[in-house]
Amino acid sequence: MRYSHRELQYLLVIKRYNDSGKPARLTAIAKDVKVAPASAFEELNHLAEKGLVTKDKNEIWITDEGKQYIMKAIRAHRVIESFLVKLGMSKDEACEYSKQFDLMVPEEIIEKLYIFLGKPSNCPHGEEIP
Repeated sequence: MRYSHRELQYLLVIKRYNDSGKPARLTAIAKDVKVAPASAFEELNHLAEKGLVTKDKNEIWITDEGKQYIMKAIRAHRVIESFLVKLGMSKDEACEYSKQFDLMVPEEIIEKLYIFLGKPSNCPHGEEIP
């Protein structure tokens, strides 16, 4: 199943709250994503239907499936970014281009690029490649 950058943005916000041991709350998510609470509510229902988050009263938690998706998305972005830098782009330019299509590239291609690059442990910005 494919997801959008908007969905990834929500998942990253929720994960940040959960990683500190706290549930994410609708109003905080809406504020962080810079949307109206009604829009955030609708998107959270979408994410829950897809099994990426759970909602219990006003507490929102990311599921294991949601965490796995985040790791795949981050990996794809950083591998593509590394490849584009190897082609001669600046780090920032590569990052911007990678955002345009990183979620559309199949995992098999990401893995082949990763191997082609020599299995780097970090992206050009120094962040770990999961």
